[in-house]
Amino acid sequence: MNKIKLICIDVDGTLYNDDKNIPEENIKAIQKAHEKGIQIAITTGRMFNYGKLYGSLLGVPTLTIASNGAFVKYKDQILNHQSISSTDLPFMISAVKDSGLFAHFNAWNTLLCEGDLGDGNGYVKANGLLPDGDRIEMIVTEDLEKSLKDTGNILKAIVFSKGDQEALLKLRKVFENHPTLQTVSSSKNNLEIFRKDVSKAVGIEKLMEHLSIRQEEVMAIGDEENDLPMISFAGLGIAMGNASQAVKEAASCITATNNEAGVAKAIEKFCL
Repeated sequence: MNKIKLICIDVDGTLYNDDKNIPEENIKAIQKAHEKGIQIAITTGRMFNYGKLYGSLLGVPTLTIASNGAFVKYKDQILNHQSISSTDLPFMISAVKDSGLFAHFNAWNTLLCEGDLGDGNGYVKANGLLPDGDRIEMIVTEDLEKSLKDTGNILKAIVFSKGDQEALLKLRKVFENHPTLQTVSSSKNNLEIFRKDVSKAVGIEKLMEHLSIRQEEVMAIGDEENDLPMISFAGLGIAMGNASQAVKEAASCITATNNEAGVAKAIEKFCL
């Protein structure tokens, strides 16, 4: 087997357990991998600065592949920035509004929505943990279309079901045959909408090219639908024990669940 030089790790359901904590075993295994010269990339559907936050909790330098691969930045160099076109954005806004569901629209460092986020929102909580200079700008607006146009470079929308799975499924069908937009879920209660040519695999490929790392030297670990492209793409694709059936079928190997430090077990088996 080829020596692994880059480990790409999803966050929710993978790096984090169900209590939204990183198991100590995961932290120790990642630190040992770093000591061996292996690069660690937080590979998430979340925004770039949140990826940096999760990486900082590991105690080692990490890279970030954000917004399902639509935004990749290495130090001060942007390696990938795939925003939704101005022609697709009005359709996306209209479809989301018609669904009656709550949504965020994200640029790489700005979050926009209609309606109060509330102090209990996970994005608000995470933002409070970031240093002042890294905090996400959060815009609550009454004119969403104008605010999105003024902000520009929107990477994705994330729609929340609030328990209404039927409405989420109906919204997914609206985009089913769209030529340039796609939908994926990163949990059973959300739907993410972004460009059809965006994926975590694309983000990994941009980072690989910059670091001169080959495909067979990459290990990717994930659990949900938005992880499927990177699990299929990586030289070694690892499905969590709690992963969806599709991810398990695409993977080279299945590790333990996120509540059993499955990330640590995979790293120990294949990298240490």
